[in-house]
Amino acid sequence: MSFDGFTTWLSDLERRLDPVAQMAHFLDGTPDPWQAEAIMSNAPTLALRVCRQAGKSEVLGTLGVQELQRGGTTIALCPAERQVRELVRKVSFNLRKTDLIVERVTQQEIEVNSGGRFIALPASSATIRGYTADLLLVDEMAYIPNDEEVITAILPMLKDNGRIVYASTPAGKNNMFAELFTDPRPKVHRIIVKGTDIPRLAARCARLKEQLSATRYRQEVLVEMLSDGLSYFDLDVIENAINPDVEAMIL
Repeated sequence: MSFDGFTTWLSDLERRLDPVAQMAHFLDGTPDPWQAEAIMSNAPTLALRVCRQAGKSEVLGTLGVQELQRGGTTIALCPAERQVRELVRKVSFNLRKTDLIVERVTQQEIEVNSGGRFIALPASSATIRGYTADLLLVDEMAYIPNDEEVITAILPMLKDNGRIVYASTPAGKNNMFAELFTDPRPKVHRIIVKGTDIPRLAARCARLKEQLSATRYRQEVLVEMLSDGLSYFDLDVIENAINPDVEAMIL
């Protein structure tokens, strides 16, 4: 083996042993700390409350490829058909940087020579039954209609040793995604990523602060879970303000 060939072999070995190194290979750059934390997590349930453009799809795409390398089946759910196609496209792009051979690909499904399958579907309880999954990815969970019905339909698909990843920008408190962060559920690895936490998004956050309403900025950039996704003040604050039994606080 030539020196260049040995170097390539070592790089491939590093990526197989280090998921963060593999993601860096896919990104052609260094993952953000929160992305590295998500990729390295072994929790059975991972909940990602992430601002837009922070790199959420890169995390989901990397997790999907890793499961394909293991020969497992991933079921990914998205609110809309367009998001399904984009996620499949992300996984397909990453696969080009691996030694896996794609044996079949459609707008919703990828099969590779390891026996692994990646299946992305619009989130509807009528279309997702009948699968068995090693990994479940639920993208933009807070925006999935009838979320309780959908989650109830997919959880029985997961193998006993399988994992589920919920990822979304928040959309109020009245949904199952919000409950992942408000209820003290065990064995849930929670990661919260504000746009202001990511240096490379500084200019974008400044622009959005100028252009968005305060409420939208808090939801889209600061990933706050407002009462209904639109109100500036949380519902409990408003209720206390008009409650005759609560005395005014004078500072």
